[in-house]
Amino acid sequence: TENIPRVIPEGRRVEIRRGSWTVPPIFRLIQEKGGIGDAEMFRTFNMGIGMILVVSPGDAARTVALFGKLGLKAWIIGDVVRGEKEVVF
Repeated sequence: TENIPRVIPEGRRVEIRRGSWTVPPIFRLIQEKGGIGDAEMFRTFNMGIGMILVVSPGDAARTVALFGKLGLKAWIIGDVVRGEKEVVF
């Protein structure tokens, strides 16, 4: 969540949709056993998202399909919209 604003222009924010990707079970276990809040889990562990790409909406589905052909999991996890430069869930 701290790195995403670095790749978006001023006047834009990123809205991430929780539940749009599969969170590996280990992260829920860490959260539960450690009593860690959602914000800290996203900040520290990214909840299973290893890397993001910001692509135009018209290229999003094609990009996911390409990663699938390469044997890599990919999801469309959110949108870039007008707003203050930040990440919201």
